[in-house]
Amino acid sequence: MSVENLYKVVLYPFINESIASLKTMTNLEGAAGEPFMDKVEDFRFKGYAICSDVTGSLDGVIMMHHYPETAIAIGNAVSESMTDEKSEASEITQELSNALAEWGNTIVGRSTDLHSRYKLDYSFSSPYFVNDVSDMDKYLVGVKEIVTVPITVEGVGRYYFNLLVRSVDFQVGEAKGDESKGVKNPHTNPLPQDATVLVVDDSALIRKAIKRILNKLGYNNLLEADDGRSGLEIVKSGAADFMFMDVVMEDMNGDEALSEIRKSGSDIPVVMLSSVTDQTLVNKCQDLGISGFIFKPIQASNGAEVLVEYLKIA
Repeated sequence: MSVENLYKVVLYPFINESIASLKTMTNLEGAAGEPFMDKVEDFRFKGYAICSDVTGSLDGVIMMHHYPETAIAIGNAVSESMTDEKSEASEITQELSNALAEWGNTIVGRSTDLHSRYKLDYSFSSPYFVNDVSDMDKYLVGVKEIVTVPITVEGVGRYYFNLLVRSVDFQVGEAKGDESKGVKNPHTNPLPQDATVLVVDDSALIRKAIKRILNKLGYNNLLEADDGRSGLEIVKSGAADFMFMDVVMEDMNGDEALSEIRKSGSDIPVVMLSSVTDQTLVNKCQDLGISGFIFKPIQASNGAEVLVEYLKIA
């Protein structure tokens, strides 16, 4: 397959989503350069990457990677946008890693969901964050081609998308669905401000951002958990009145935790959070009983407006 076709079919949604998310999550402007073929034997880079494994008729790995200086600038901008706090880190801190992972997961999650709406016989793994890509050997095993697209960020630097191809054999079909849309909140009663709200997300930055927004809205009785299993135990204890819960987490995903919560007999209102706008997943959660489904990112600039809709407060 030609570079042009690989770019259009596979990389194009990632490029578009990354530039759009760059604008909405950092107020930075980005522009894509021309795709080119990298030499497999010379392929090396430093920094961090968000990756997704591709299996099926297309076999390989898609990577979105940054050099450290670009990563720091973008990470600071993402962190500021989400928490409304000045971020001036000069190296990749844990909070910056969380911000970069959240941005990358949003891009990869939405792009892979878009691919799933077409009749293509390949699928993507959940996105995963790689802190150290100095050893590229495991990613390059069996790779025959590498397509690279540079993205220039005005006043900052560059980041790159790489498609590492082991094999490819597919035909492009027609669209098979409309864009997924969020689930409307069926609850009509406002949540009292003395209620206890549980925030479940494996990203400390997301938890921090949501808690800051809730504080501004007058909610101060807040609990948090970093995985579905811990959130499930808090709900079983009866300590929470309302919860926001991420879908993709380590140990136990949010949809699995939601299923267990309902099996336990709890009818606690749950608003799900996800970077992946997958209608099948939305429908699954809706069938289990949810009060809403928020598609990330959640930002300081509009977070209160988004959360108010689900909390049903004026």
